[in-house]
Amino acid sequence: MNKQAFKITLPLVAAALLGCLLPAAKADPAKAEDDAYRLAVKFVARGFAMAPTNNSGVGGSGFTVRFLVPVSKGVDYIFLCGMDQMVERSGIYVYDEVGNLILDDRRGGKNSGVQFRSSYNGTVQVYVNIARANGLGAYSVLVGRRGEERHTENTENNPG
Repeated sequence: MNKQAFKITLPLVAAALLGCLLPAAKADPAKAEDDAYRLAVKFVARGFAMAPTNNSGVGGSGFTVRFLVPVSKGVDYIFLCGMDQMVERSGIYVYDEVGNLILDDRRGGKNSGVQFRSSYNGTVQVYVNIARANGLGAYSVLVGRRGEERHTENTENNPG
């Protein structure tokens, strides 16, 4: 083998060996979902009915996803975001219909969640942010509800 071929081949062989020795790191949506349900256990014990939001996926550092959730006045809500091992930091933000921040969780941890009681009937905008990840990380969001909708009475049309 001549020197030129050796110079080209050596780095390729070294990269291949290094790739074999390092553990394969990739996003794992199943682990993110398991993590979300693990977080939900204590809230189920406190009377929340938990459900998936069909908002799960994969993203890198800086990835943000937005979705809408209908809310009812007087009902307690919790949004929990489970992450896989690739995500280092996440945040979750909840805004009302006109864009006012209701609540957020950006403490800097791997998982995030917020809980609040809705003061109106309508929708909230939920943003999930993967602030930092090692490559691509997976996330899974659950929503929990507790309580019953409060109806306001209209006394103008109800003379009795």
